[in-house]
Amino acid sequence: MSESESSPPYDHQGAEGAEPKSRSFTDLLRQINVRMVLGALAAVALIVFIAQNTDDVRVNFLGWDWDLPLFLLLLITIALSVVCAEIAGWYMGRRRRSRR
Repeated sequence: MSESESSPPYDHQGAEGAEPKSRSFTDLLRQINVRMVLGALAAVALIVFIAQNTDDVRVNFLGWDWDLPLFLLLLITIALSVVCAEIAGWYMGRRRRSRR
């Protein structure tokens, strides 16, 4: 039996019995990338948005009516818009493929 057959292709644990390396603070800072920073900024912006839009609004739709916080109504509207745009994009892509 060769060595490649006996050992797993990816050994995430390192050598057996080896202690995990401790990382310094500067090593952790080097791993921060642009996506993490943008994600954190988006989270802060979302929290500020929610905090500033807590007033209740009355929603009337197809005979139903209920009160919702404004931020929740806007987030639902955004989510439904994204879903509709994805469905439309999928449908248009499907039409283009069928024409070819």
